[in-house]
Amino acid sequence: MEKIHSLKPILFKDMMKLSEKYIEAEKENINAINYFPIPDGDTGSNMYYTIQAIVKEINKMHDDDGNDEIFQAISKGSFVGAKGNSGVIYSQFLIGVVEYLERIQIITPLTFAKALGEGTELAYEAVLNPTEGTILTVMKRTSDKAIEITLEQPNVSWTEFIEPLVEESKQCLEETKEMLEILKEADVVDAGAKGFVHILESWKDVINNQ
Repeated sequence: MEKIHSLKPILFKDMMKLSEKYIEAEKENINAINYFPIPDGDTGSNMYYTIQAIVKEINKMHDDDGNDEIFQAISKGSFVGAKGNSGVIYSQFLIGVVEYLERIQIITPLTFAKALGEGTELAYEAVLNPTEGTILTVMKRTSDKAIEITLEQPNVSWTEFIEPLVEESKQCLEETKEMLEILKEADVVDAGAKGFVHILESWKDVINNQ
């Protein structure tokens, strides 16, 4: 496989669209383990509706729209479509990511790692009382891992970067059931965190298939 070191912003359209498909396929499984913060069984649905709104904005784009328009569509869809606790957290995360990417010229693993950090910071700020053992924890661990990888390998390729990133998110997801007593008692991982991992998996698949 050819080693790719930079991403074209147009790939983010595909990343959003595939994440919608992944969450649509998993939303009932996510709903079924929705115990925190309120066991109302709608986390998967809310994340799906949030991503659906993002894809709706992307589908409004014209063929000749440029990179700025791609990121603006993602940001607008995130803002207007955020639904439920996890949907709001994810939308703020995504807004932080694309706002950072709008300011740079080349999307390398290093710049993307910094964008993940910006997104994570915005996601934490969106919650009045951030709780560890949730989607926030997986976001933080993932963004920290991204920085770690790029510090150790400044010229890392996208495939070499994204694979361990997704594995780190999966590992952290499994650990969430030990972080919150309500999840430990139910023997489940955090629902929002599970959704976030599926989103990262969809991004990985788009990147690896570019």
